[in-house]
Parts: sequence; C-alpha cells; structure tokens
Amino acid sequence: MHATLCDLMTDLIQNAVEADAAVIELIIREAEENLEFEVRDNGKGMNSETKAKATDPFYSDGRKHAHRRMGLGLPFLFQTAEAAGGEASIESEEGRGTVIRFCAKTRHVDLPPFGDFAGAAAMMLTLLPEGEMTIARTVNGAGYTLSRRELEDALGDLRSAGKLKLLKAYIASQEEDLRKAG
Repeated sequence: MHATLCDLMTDLIQNAVEADAAVIELIIREAEENLEFEVRDNGKGMNSETKAKATDPFYSDGRKHAHRRMGLGLPFLFQTAEAAGGEASIESEEGRGTVIRFCAKTRHVDLPPFGDFAGAAAMMLTLLPEGEMTIARTVNGAGYTLSRRELEDALGDLRSAGKLKLLKAYIASQEEDLRKAG
C-alpha cells in the first residue's frame, strides 16, 4: 500500500519510465480545498482494452513484470482518490503516451499525508535513463518548476550521492519558499 501521495506519484513516474517515455511531466497543484496532480508521458500508451483493465488489481499484462499476476499501482491511485472525496482518470493512446490525473479534497480524513516531496522528487528526477522530466509544483498560486536537463547542466550527473544530496537540498529550499509564500 502507498503510505503517502509522494509514493503514488513515484509509482506513476516509474510506470512512465517502464513505458519507454522520453518526456515525463509531473504537475502538482495544491490549494485550500483541492490537491491535484497529473503525470504526462510520451511512452507506449495503452490500447482501449488495456486501459479498461488498468484499474483492475487482478490484471497485469505480464510483460512489465513477468513474475507478477496483478498490478496494484493504478488501482491504489483510484481507490485513494475515491476515498478522499476526489477522482482519478486515465487518458491514453497506444503509441502516443498517457496522462494520469488525480484530484482529492485536501482536508479529507482519508487523504494520505503528502510525504517527503524533496526526497521523492529527487529520486523521480533520476529514474528516467535519458530524456526530459519536469516537475511543476504550485501551492496556493506560488510555485516552481524543476527541469532535469537544466539541473544536469548545473550539477552534472544527478545520480551520484553528492549530487543527489545537493538536489534534495535544493528542492527542500523550494518547498520552504512555498510554505513561506502560502
């Protein structure tokens, strides 16, 4: 089970990476009443049959994880959204990519905690072997954007322990600025 919303987001980013995406966007909008996020990718996408089965916890295509007989990431996402007074959706077209959306009530008792976003975002930015990943985050109108390419231009390879530590500290400083602004 996913303990935090960051866990759900990380799972979706991992799905996009495994779908051979070269471009991944994570967009997070947090406000007084609602929290929304979406993951957009240009990966393999899903045909209508696969998309219809994607939220069934007892379905797995057997290709992504040959040893598994079920896939729980998307079903947990949909269950979490429903439990927290919101909704989730999938838009996907085979060969063109996928968009996953999540929305929930911020004050709902069943909404999991947000989690350690600085740590999760740093990890997400390093999951994609090549290509671009961006994270756009807003809280009550204030926000920032992270671009993996721009961060690599400034820091070099993000996967080394020292660079990962710097990246996490930078994201934590952006999060602190958001808390001060909001």
